[in-house]
Amino acid sequence: MRLLLFLFFMLLASSLSAQKYDWDDFVEEYASDVERAEEEDLQLHLQELKELSEHPMNINTATVEDFLQLPFLSEAQIEQIHAYIYLHGQLQTLAELRLVPLIDDMTRRWLSLFTYAEPQQQETDKRLFSHLRHDFSTRIDIPLYYRVGQQQENGYRGDPLYHRIRYQLTGSRHFQAGLRVEKDAGERFYDSYGAYAMLHDVGILDKAVVGDYRIGFGEGLVLGGSTWNSKSTPPLKTQGGIRPMAGMDETNFLRGAAVTLSLSKHLKLSIFGSYRKRDATLTSGGEVQTLRTDGYHRTASEWERRRNVGSAVVGGNIAWYNKGLHLGATGYWQKFSRDLNPGTQQYRAIYPKGSSFGVAGLNYGYTRYRLTFAGETAYSTAGGGWATINRASWNISKNYILSAVQRFYAYQYYSFYASSLAENSNSQNESGVLVHLQAEPYAGLQLIAYADFFHHPWPRYRMTHGSTGQEFYLQGSYNISRRHVLLARYQFKRKENGDVMEPHHRVKLGWTYEVRNKMRFQTTGYYHNVLGRNGFLVSQNVRYLLPKPNLTLNAQLGYFNTDDYLSRIYLQSPALYSTFSSSSYYGHGVLGVLTCRWKSKNEKLWLEGRYSLLHYLDRDEIGSGLQRILSPWKNDLSFQLRVKI
Repeated sequence: MRLLLFLFFMLLASSLSAQKYDWDDFVEEYASDVERAEEEDLQLHLQELKELSEHPMNINTATVEDFLQLPFLSEAQIEQIHAYIYLHGQLQTLAELRLVPLIDDMTRRWLSLFTYAEPQQQETDKRLFSHLRHDFSTRIDIPLYYRVGQQQENGYRGDPLYHRIRYQLTGSRHFQAGLRVEKDAGERFYDSYGAYAMLHDVGILDKAVVGDYRIGFGEGLVLGGSTWNSKSTPPLKTQGGIRPMAGMDETNFLRGAAVTLSLSKHLKLSIFGSYRKRDATLTSGGEVQTLRTDGYHRTASEWERRRNVGSAVVGGNIAWYNKGLHLGATGYWQKFSRDLNPGTQQYRAIYPKGSSFGVAGLNYGYTRYRLTFAGETAYSTAGGGWATINRASWNISKNYILSAVQRFYAYQYYSFYASSLAENSNSQNESGVLVHLQAEPYAGLQLIAYADFFHHPWPRYRMTHGSTGQEFYLQGSYNISRRHVLLARYQFKRKENGDVMEPHHRVKLGWTYEVRNKMRFQTTGYYHNVLGRNGFLVSQNVRYLLPKPNLTLNAQLGYFNTDDYLSRIYLQSPALYSTFSSSSYYGHGVLGVLTCRWKSKNEKLWLEGRYSLLHYLDRDEIGSGLQRILSPWKNDLSFQLRVKI
């Protein structure tokens, strides 16, 4: 019987091999909710996932900790994969995942990028620096226009080019190191840089990182720097611990050392320390008014904010896992070299004050086949406040996942490294309940729906009182055939802004058509209505694959017309490999993007180019201040080179 199943899935896999699922397809599906995306966080999150896809894991030998790195897998799905391997033996091909309970079509597609199936073999070479592989890439962005800041004496100090360099070294499965250098447009120097070295699975040492890293435990309420949250995806599982900082983000990382020790089969201990300089705007008395996160050092005033406050952080986590039950405790203490003094505005009154802060929390959870319960409760010394988040998921069947999340973040609570589900950017001053359903009623039809109700007791920016809001979301995608896919989305959101309730109606309609696995057309329309103001955008994407020269072309054309900025439309555009591009469009104009990617036969050499244009039909200038362009046209060129040895 096992042999018959193996032959069946081998035939099935070969029949599907023509429809190769790649990274661009994954980004399009995984990050389709760009209207809600915090682009910097999403960019970094996708960079980390890209690194995992570059080094896929053997699904037959992957541990729970390995699977926890994949944010789209729930605890229940991980348990089912391990149960299937235990009962039926190792997977011979990934197509065999069709027999694993709770693993739907979309999850199988995504797993194909991060895993492979091979019989387990005894590792004979345990040297850290065996099988060394080098991965070097460099990218340059060239604007074909001038901004006002480049033409003024007191404007930008550097040239208008963006440039970055990334290098990664891997040896066997136990060692990894990386280096990054970046210069933003308008900056004079390469003032963003970082490096790391990581050991993995070496004796009692589960993971150790020296240099730059990100870290997240539990539900991210104390430390949440290793994932990205979106309401459109099910709230699935706990955070994945320590990760090296491989992306180009200049803010969301720690610098120092972190280690996770496997004290026993079920018990792990993590300890970390960090010290780095942070950008900040200072008061006349030398106190920190605002911690800057944009990373720009283009002008004299921006240069004055550069790295003028030190931040030291020490902390740890202890976690226990056994038969679906997990318990953990996380805490850290942070000391700034200057006092924080956020000012007297009402919305800033709840921001942390002083120079020393501590946060501690307990996380907990239990998974039993189709049911998962988990949560985290934390306390911060910044304002003496509590916070808690709790979630439950029920895999009703293989094709239905029902989830609910309750959150309460007191306005007195504050953690500088929290990243848990929230309407606001901070896990503070918010309470709410989210109910989420992901369903596949029958083959080819996928539905996502959620309802979120939230309340902010303390006045937010531009508010004089507490506020409430609601959000409802329904999306359906239907595979008419192997080559035709329809998508429809409706989102309604009510949220107060400037003491005025703003009801937003957003609609997205899309049709994707694939021609002989070499060409794909995607037509998309967007509509946005708020307070009687309307906006719409239509776009046409074409992707064409030329197999022999191994060349991929991706083009996008769009037309938009909105009444004002409030009715703006967000659009995701083709981007260079390992990057993400989405922009908001308002007013009246047209846009275009063309990318070209060439790979050598052995895929060790990559060359990429990107050209984008934007032309406004209702204005003679673009932008404001030093960013202003004295033309209705905006044209950009980007080039990227990648070498793998």
